[in-house]
Amino acid sequence: MQVVAEVPEHTPTRLKVSLSGSTTTSRIELEALHPRHSGHVVAVNVHTERPTGVSASQSLAGAELARTRGQGLADALSGMSGVATLRGTAGGMSKPMIRGHVGRRNLIIVDGIRHEGQDWGIDHAPEVDPNVADRITVVKGAGTTRFGAKAIGGVVLLDSRPLPQRPSVRSEIGTVGYSNPLGGGGSARIDYAPARARGFAIRVEGNASRHRAVVTPAYPLDNTGASTWNAGTQLGYASDAVDFGVGYRVMRAVGGICTCLRISSPEDFGKSLARSRPIGAELYRADFEIERAKQEIWHHLAFARARVGLGRAGELHALYSFQFNDRKEFDVVRKSVEGPQLTFGLATHAAEVRYEHARLQLGQWSMVGTLGSTFSHQTNRFTSSSTLIPDYRQSNWAIYDIERFVHERAEIELGARYEGLQRTAALGERDFLSQQAGGRLDPGACRASGDGGTCERAFHTVSATLGALVRPVRRAPEFTWRTQLNSSARIPSIDEQFMNGAAPSFPILGVGSSKIGVERSWGGESTLQYDGDWLLVEAAGHAAYIDNYIYFVPQRQEGQCAPLSCTSRGPLPVFAFTPVDAFFGGGEVRFDLRAPRLPFGLAGSASWVRALDLQTNAPLAFIPADRYWLAGRYYFPDTRVSGRGFIELNTTIVARQRRFPADVDFSPPPPAYALLGAGAGVEFMSERRLFRLSLIGTNLLNTRYRDYTSLLRYFADEAGWGLQLRFAVDFDVPLDEPARR
Repeated sequence: MQVVAEVPEHTPTRLKVSLSGSTTTSRIELEALHPRHSGHVVAVNVHTERPTGVSASQSLAGAELARTRGQGLADALSGMSGVATLRGTAGGMSKPMIRGHVGRRNLIIVDGIRHEGQDWGIDHAPEVDPNVADRITVVKGAGTTRFGAKAIGGVVLLDSRPLPQRPSVRSEIGTVGYSNPLGGGGSARIDYAPARARGFAIRVEGNASRHRAVVTPAYPLDNTGASTWNAGTQLGYASDAVDFGVGYRVMRAVGGICTCLRISSPEDFGKSLARSRPIGAELYRADFEIERAKQEIWHHLAFARARVGLGRAGELHALYSFQFNDRKEFDVVRKSVEGPQLTFGLATHAAEVRYEHARLQLGQWSMVGTLGSTFSHQTNRFTSSSTLIPDYRQSNWAIYDIERFVHERAEIELGARYEGLQRTAALGERDFLSQQAGGRLDPGACRASGDGGTCERAFHTVSATLGALVRPVRRAPEFTWRTQLNSSARIPSIDEQFMNGAAPSFPILGVGSSKIGVERSWGGESTLQYDGDWLLVEAAGHAAYIDNYIYFVPQRQEGQCAPLSCTSRGPLPVFAFTPVDAFFGGGEVRFDLRAPRLPFGLAGSASWVRALDLQTNAPLAFIPADRYWLAGRYYFPDTRVSGRGFIELNTTIVARQRRFPADVDFSPPPPAYALLGAGAGVEFMSERRLFRLSLIGTNLLNTRYRDYTSLLRYFADEAGWGLQLRFAVDFDVPLDEPARR
């Protein structure tokens, strides 16, 4: 197979590594960027969209990633420090929160491709299959200079295993079953590299899962079952001078929307907030049937990529992708009404070209870097008898340059990015007149057109970063200090400008404003890390002033349905996008201790986020509460046939959020809670096969709790206790070895 070997302070190298058995160790010589650096390195990194050395990041790979198979993306990342989950209301879907930022402020990149989906709703989880990833990395903090405007909060990188280059047949087959919600699934991936066409390889992969409704400690969440399947294929060729590849992936998901979200009257909403269970919960069922209200999703991705070696000048990379996100939402209506009530069709063409120049020697410093440009064109078609999001088209372009200067025990990174966006939104007559009457349309950008109106806006932003990595102690290279300063800009998304309505999966009345401008962040972070043979300790702090922070905040209403608003769908809470000046700050601590020559390990993490509205000096709403995690693990001795056996006991403690704006939210933050978990796992090895078996338990004390960042907390509890059983087998059959007699 072909890999990229890269560590700080050395020149990256692309080379072929021959795999044999379940584990292969290779010694790889890398050229030092500075004469006084060590000239040999034994680390291999196989993913291409790497976080920079000055950014705080955390990764899941290998056995740790295998134990998350079958979970959604947000749940797979929830064990990382600084990462929380915004729990959804449909079929267990959710979004990751990074340092208090969610959705439109966190960018997801799959194999170098920016994920584009209908991510504006609270319940519109990213249409991403984490099973394709061989490594998942979370880059914490602003990554806008490298990745663009959506990365003002953080970046999630999913990198699949490279296609094999040695002639072989390689496969991974797995299955998972879970008790809450009751269900299961399976996955398979087959890679084939033919002996008669060296350099070529093909991959076919797919997975499917189905589960019934989630069960809380006291009652089921009616109609929260889900069904999902993914499939994909790709073909590639790799050599020392050139690589190219093409591929296609499709995702299909159907998720029920909890019956508990229906609001019949303001009085019933008030009772739901006061009661320990939803009204009518005694009639709820935990079954596999998915009824209205529900959402159905298709997500298509096609891509082509190429790399061309330019000799001593460096490398040139090119990428084109097309994504189509087809979403349909079905509300509870009369039996005579068929079909969806809302239909969205989001089509995105995107292209990127980047030049990675070779090392330049500048006296005692070495310089490596990347110069790139991106372009995308996106159109969205919305069909409904009600208003929510207008049809729109937009074009986005950017250029960026990131340079790294490396000295003996230091690395400095400089980066800058220019980004532009042209957006045209077409509002229907009812939508245009409603927003115009509410004073939410910019008269300089919006005009009457036909039966409705047209709004055109152009945005231009600049982002920049300055960072450093230092090894301050010569005799302790395991100790590093990273620090970064950045100025990041985010262009408002379509919902922040034009949302005007509610959806079945979005049981609130959302209100935007086309007058909202660019969100600008001025921030920094600093990380101290010791990464030794048996101890990892990391402490990070971050702070940012955000000018024109686009705040999605509840708006209490007056009148007949107070504090809700009377609508054709019944009384609904009102949330509005409001720009404020804000401050975000916080920190994370994590450690991983594996006692030398003892079969015990201890790991833990803690994270804190503080956010303040500087105009009112009040805390911002919906910021994650303080979170703590601690795990103790016993390791079984390795044998000739088994390894990495362990038993683990862990607990997650989430404090009550005591920093919230008074008289803004419809319900005070829920009480603190503690969840007990446990797990066990082992790997069995043979010459060509690796078997993985694990059993994970969550919320084993069946604790009743609600999470402050979840919209579901207005209506119901979170899931009760559950077990997850996983089994997988990897095998690799070489095709270029002589047949054994």
